[in-house]
Amino acid sequence: MDKESFSRQVTLAQEGLYRVAASYLRCEADRLDAVSEAIARAWEKRGSLRDERLFRTWITRILIRECVNIQRRQRRTVPVEEVPECTAQEDDDLVARLRWALDRLPQRARTMIVLHYMEGYDVRQVAAIMGTTKGAVCAGLSRAREQLRALIGEEIE
Repeated sequence: MDKESFSRQVTLAQEGLYRVAASYLRCEADRLDAVSEAIARAWEKRGSLRDERLFRTWITRILIRECVNIQRRQRRTVPVEEVPECTAQEDDDLVARLRWALDRLPQRARTMIVLHYMEGYDVRQVAAIMGTTKGAVCAGLSRAREQLRALIGEEIE
């Protein structure tokens, strides 16, 4: 993959990468760090990508690993009670409630929801990104939707 096609692919995937990072990390600075580190690692390892059509899936897996690494480092250095929450300006009440509910889902369920509903990956692609089976993703999405319904008290489709 040459520099120009890599840049083009990263530009197309950038917003989606940020949203995936937001599902893992609360603080804006951590999200930006994770995305930039994932892009840097992808550039270094671009030779290992066999099929350029799978670039988004490949770089999303790299990003998820980087987000998990950041979470690990934070757990070792700062007690969870002392981590300040970064807040975003949210005008719409439903969006705020949905964001609140998503934050309360287990990490794996939150990732499945973000990848499938927000990023538009199909169930097979989500399974590949998360290193699991299609059936596990279907079941996980079903459980996550039920949990969201219970948390916000409304029908989420």
